[in-house]
Amino acid sequence: MLNLQVKGLTQLQKDVGAYDRKSKKALELAIRVEGFRQLRVLRDEIKKGRPGGRPYNDPLSQIARRTKTGRMKKNQIPLYRVARLLRYNVEYKNRDINLSFGFVARRGGRLSSAWKALLLKHQEGIDILYSGSRRALGRRMARIGGRLKKRGDPDAKFFFLRKRTGRRIGIPKRPMIEPFWRAHKNEARVNIAKNFRRKMRGERI
Repeated sequence: MLNLQVKGLTQLQKDVGAYDRKSKKALELAIRVEGFRQLRVLRDEIKKGRPGGRPYNDPLSQIARRTKTGRMKKNQIPLYRVARLLRYNVEYKNRDINLSFGFVARRGGRLSSAWKALLLKHQEGIDILYSGSRRALGRRMARIGGRLKKRGDPDAKFFFLRKRTGRRIGIPKRPMIEPFWRAHKNEARVNIAKNFRRKMRGERI
């Protein structure tokens, strides 16, 4: 799933009593404010490699997060760069208000086919063929693993390739949107309702 259309907003509209023009406008603004806040949280969590607060717990992710000295770099966190592609959108469809966020193209535009293909590969998982020397790769990883092992780092185990490991490397599934929304959907609905009540009282949100 590359984007998510939030369901339940029609019920929320009934719950807060947004029926006339003024209240509908207030609810739309309340949703936009919370949508933007959730977008910033999602970007931050993906940049940290922890969408929904849970890290990508797989060997390849741990390997990708290390440099030659065994330290982590931000740009080596899996999918760090794709955070900039995240968007959100609020619009009315068939008289219902809709919030969608994730890898949503800007109005009048669309996500490029190259980015879409890359995102789908990471969402669904894929095997790739390593083109270099398997022996050289094994030695390089073992050196990193050795340094981590001396420091008692539990990630050291990921850097020692088994003899039966070939040149095909499996990229595991790395879902982003679904785990994030599972962790934050209740909070989002509460915040939208609060934003709506504040706006109806004439407060700035």
